[in-house]
Amino acid sequence: MRSEYDFSQGIRGAHAGKRARIVGERSSDVTSRTQVSAKESSNTLTGTAGEYYVCAELCRRGYLALLTPKNNPLFDVVATNIDGTTSISIQVKTRSARNKQGWKLNKQVSASDTPGVPFVVLVNLHEREAPDFFIYPFSEFASRVREVFDSYMSKLKRSGEPRKDPGFRWFDEVNLTEADFARKNIWQPIIDALDANGS
Repeated sequence: MRSEYDFSQGIRGAHAGKRARIVGERSSDVTSRTQVSAKESSNTLTGTAGEYYVCAELCRRGYLALLTPKNNPLFDVVATNIDGTTSISIQVKTRSARNKQGWKLNKQVSASDTPGVPFVVLVNLHEREAPDFFIYPFSEFASRVREVFDSYMSKLKRSGEPRKDPGFRWFDEVNLTEADFARKNIWQPIIDALDANGS
């Protein structure tokens, strides 16, 4: 048997680490797909890191916090009081340390109400420091996102034409007001909700 086809030692000989190429596939297509895949992976890891940080912050305050299965369209974390008599759901949006602009959001986040999601936590990751958290009741955050979006849409493009809905929403650093900064690292709204519902 040729050595490159001998898998008995878990080694693929001359083919180790190589990727099978589809007939007719250009190398530029492979490179492009690899780059997209790496970016998606990085975004997923950033989001997961933010969700774990939120869980850690709640756990160290004496509450149970668990991640939901991936791709849950409504919320990312479920938190309960210690005896499990009440729970709340939290949507987490994470901004990487390299992102100097802000949080890119799904269009649905600006809906006036999302049943079952009382809170949104924005996580701002840093390279060498603990992350910052901005905690909002969902309806209040949705209102802020609508304000930012409506302000953007009200301004004409340089050509004088009206803007088109880009299909997503955002909440950038420049959009943060004093009231937004007053929410930074203030977990009391979530704690109050858990304690009030459990009493």
